[in-house]
Amino acid sequence: MQIDKDYYTILEVSHTASAAEIRQNYRRLARQYHPDVNASIDAAEKFKEIQTAYEALSDAGERRKYDHLRAQQGLDRSSALSLQTITSDKTLRPLDTEQAFYVLLDIMPVTDLSTARLPINLALVIDRSTSMKGKRLQQVKEAIGRIIDNLQPEDALSLVTFSDRAQVLLPSQRDIDKAMAKSMVSTIQPGGATEMLSGLTAGLEQLKLYWSKTSVNHLILLTDGQTYGDEKDCLEHAQWAGSNQINLSTIGIGTDWNEELLDRMAAVSDGNSVYIDSPEKVKHIFSQTLSSLESVLARQLKMTINPTANIRLHEVYQIKPQITRINTHSPAMMLGALSTKQEKSILMEFRIQELSPGERRLMRLTVEGDMPGQSKLRPWDWVELHTNVQEPQTANFGIPSPILEALKNLAIYKMQEKVQSDLVAGQVKKATQRLEIIATRLLDLGEVELSRAAMLEAGQLARTSSLSEEGRKKIRYGTRSLAAKQAPARQ
Repeated sequence: MQIDKDYYTILEVSHTASAAEIRQNYRRLARQYHPDVNASIDAAEKFKEIQTAYEALSDAGERRKYDHLRAQQGLDRSSALSLQTITSDKTLRPLDTEQAFYVLLDIMPVTDLSTARLPINLALVIDRSTSMKGKRLQQVKEAIGRIIDNLQPEDALSLVTFSDRAQVLLPSQRDIDKAMAKSMVSTIQPGGATEMLSGLTAGLEQLKLYWSKTSVNHLILLTDGQTYGDEKDCLEHAQWAGSNQINLSTIGIGTDWNEELLDRMAAVSDGNSVYIDSPEKVKHIFSQTLSSLESVLARQLKMTINPTANIRLHEVYQIKPQITRINTHSPAMMLGALSTKQEKSILMEFRIQELSPGERRLMRLTVEGDMPGQSKLRPWDWVELHTNVQEPQTANFGIPSPILEALKNLAIYKMQEKVQSDLVAGQVKKATQRLEIIATRLLDLGEVELSRAAMLEAGQLARTSSLSEEGRKKIRYGTRSLAAKQAPARQ
């Protein structure tokens, strides 16, 4: 009998479920995942799991044995995660045509969770090219000094600088001599061009020295320039990092850097990308990043969705802490790290067809994380979603305000993406009109500075048929963080 999987979760029942409930769910799931009717790549394996789980739980004697083993392995523990959902409709119409259905999922640690700070394995990869001279490099040095001051003896730190080539200024080490490390930082001098790959490669090599399954393994890369000819290799290195539990924070300062590349590098490593428009903000961003690393609860959060046969997933976006499109091509969707200080909000859009009247099960959402510091709590949780299908005259079709707010923010973010698409297609007038709409909607949200930036860029676009580098970045990264800036709508 396998004990590495929770049979109750596989059959989507609680551990107190009756024999009738287990049998009912088994029949429903077996019909849904039978390879003869389900062509998805994971259906056959899922069907085998369902069969195995039912064989164990349908026999009273086998179930008692399993429950005993399950308790020994800790599968009966309470969860470290709290999942809260809001749906766009409490009831759905019994329509023959396809209808949209939204689910907003908040993921956060349970209340009063006792957490231990995980050791941090950190590599700083810093651009020291000629363009970094002056205030930029000085602020970066001070920001690195703050990180050094806040490190614990169990943390590992390495420092790599790059221009035409990379230099390991501070090899990875624990219990660092802070005075010596700061002295090394003070020797950094600007010069040369920007060869990002050399710095990234050296930084990842340093992280390998203290890489651990029980550490937060992270690389911070800061640049103010374009790297040429090595973009593909940089992206491949970032993908390797993500697959090896190393997240990247990519930070661009100023206007002359490739936001597409830095965004993709962050995305494939389940990290984040940041735009800094002035050197004075560097220290805040570095301190904020370290604080986030110190409060990591789950290193690799992933979500699986098991909908019923007549429900199709359309798209998934993270709304908080930053708007990000979630890759839905694999059954387990990667959501990055979860901090004890910041919840994640995920907005899912589904398309539903042909529901007959009555109470209907829609789906199960399961969220699981890698939590080295939570051996006494279960690192996963799940939630079941049901709905009542009614005729229009008896239904309440009001959409809850948290979902409306999420959709508003997402619509603005998507619209700025379409501005870029319009410009690539040579549709300058359409792009200008979109920017004007963005400016109006941002003003409605109280985002005065961002609204002004959008309106200025609309004028720039009308005059010159192109956006300024500063304006484009400000709008892109500003709209991405809209939800994080606003007061939480949930009670």
